[in-house]
Amino acid sequence: RFITPHNNNPRSLSEMSNPWSTGLFDCFSDIGSCVCVYFCPSCSYGQIVSILNTGQPGGACGDCGSCCVFCLLGYFGFVVSCGTRTQIRNKYGLREEPCSDCLVHFLCLACALCQDFREVKKQNGLMGAAAAPEVEEMSR
Repeated sequence: RFITPHNNNPRSLSEMSNPWSTGLFDCFSDIGSCVCVYFCPSCSYGQIVSILNTGQPGGACGDCGSCCVFCLLGYFGFVVSCGTRTQIRNKYGLREEPCSDCLVHFLCLACALCQDFREVKKQNGLMGAAAAPEVEEMSR
């Protein structure tokens, strides 16, 4: 049995056994993502989609269309975010744990968004990246 992930490379179910880089409740392991999800979950969702699709966060709201849809859906944003979690799992070959993607997003949306955010950042080399480039002093 094969699953076609977001990047169109078929993977067998046995290949999709990589663990998530952090646990569902490890929200404080990346305080920046945690704060972003807490204060603006729709912007966080837009960032997740942008990083997943392009490898880059792309502005304050990331993928603007995704951010707006998530915002308009309110708490029912889990309906779209659980599909994105499935895309993340398929793209990076991750296990579906601790339960189904939709159930994780329905029961613990903030923790799920934090975990998704951390994972796409890690997979794209964005974890621990400096917030701003180092400033060089000018010589006279």
